[in-house]
Amino acid sequence: MGWPRVLIAGGSIGGLTAAVLLRDLGCEVDVYERSGAALEDRGAGIVVLPVTERYFTERVGDEGRVSLELTYWTYVDRDGNVLSADPDHFRFSGWATIYRALLDVFGPERYHLGHEMVGFDNDADGVVARFANGVSAKGDLLVCADGLQSTARSILLPGVEPGYAGYVAWRGTTPEADLSEKARADLADSMIYQVLDPGHILVYAIPDHQGRTSPPHRVINWVWYRNYPHGGSFEDLMLDRDGAQRAGTMPPGMMRDDHLAKLRATAGRVLAPTLREVVLGCERPMIQAVFDLESPQMAFDRVCLIGDAAFGLRPHVAAGQAKACADAWALRDTLKCCAGDIDQALPRWEQTQLALGRHALERTRQMGNASQFDGTMVPGDPAWKFGLWESGN
Repeated sequence: MGWPRVLIAGGSIGGLTAAVLLRDLGCEVDVYERSGAALEDRGAGIVVLPVTERYFTERVGDEGRVSLELTYWTYVDRDGNVLSADPDHFRFSGWATIYRALLDVFGPERYHLGHEMVGFDNDADGVVARFANGVSAKGDLLVCADGLQSTARSILLPGVEPGYAGYVAWRGTTPEADLSEKARADLADSMIYQVLDPGHILVYAIPDHQGRTSPPHRVINWVWYRNYPHGGSFEDLMLDRDGAQRAGTMPPGMMRDDHLAKLRATAGRVLAPTLREVVLGCERPMIQAVFDLESPQMAFDRVCLIGDAAFGLRPHVAAGQAKACADAWALRDTLKCCAGDIDQALPRWEQTQLALGRHALERTRQMGNASQFDGTMVPGDPAWKFGLWESGN
């Protein structure tokens, strides 16, 4: 039995990680991305867990990293006083930095833009994916990395939908060079958290658009979790300046001026000086609503769901991208172990990845409820650490 021909629906970080791993294994791989152009950078910074950049570190070592390291996980109070500073050495990057690096490795020839998958036929002989542009493609395995609003999941698991968690992440970036000398010093080698009532904010440096990782060329990413109950303030928040109701993401420049003014006024009242400076220095913040999603199944004959298509994790363990990449690595390893036999590999793969997804989702729910609703988030708590499998891992 040879290596399978693989179709991948979704060309973001999870889909591209699966693509390069399965291609390197020996599979013939094509990626189909619904967007008509290479995916846009909206200024999103991410925490880079080891599995997220494992492909690069294993190929070319540390010099192949697509992230920067910050030594300290620091908590401050309203006045900016340091409450704790742990040397955790987490790594950080921009979403687009990792996406571009993976796309460069995979190459454009088999990365098909403008292909929105709308359906598929799946049987023991293979799978045929159908796209909105009228094109179809036949393969042995369809890997669905099409995100939280997955078309594939809606077909395979009707009724399994994301559930709004009751709060959103306001986020944005500010050029490091635009900050005061004091703010630059505070952020030079630290990620900074402030616990609020309710909620919390975190701020950290990421590479700039050219991939530069040294001060003062970096940009400073901030994420502020704020509560907006469903059935009132959430819907009002997500009504954009053109009168369109947004479901989960408010792109930069589209939120109404009244909400932006409220955010800035609140920042002036409650944030520590350095964090306030970062938030107020961001001209075009965006909003991402926080959702939960749990799928009871990930493998369906010759089709599988990976990443957010199967499990939507709250962001607090920084494992959204890591879970997608872990699904891809596990799929590669299981197919290799089974010599490319999909019928043997997918059930084995599904068992481990379902367990991982359920465990990670429960941790993120506990952490989100502690910070946003229960008021039990404690600065310096060693259990509040990033990690896919457990805190710190």
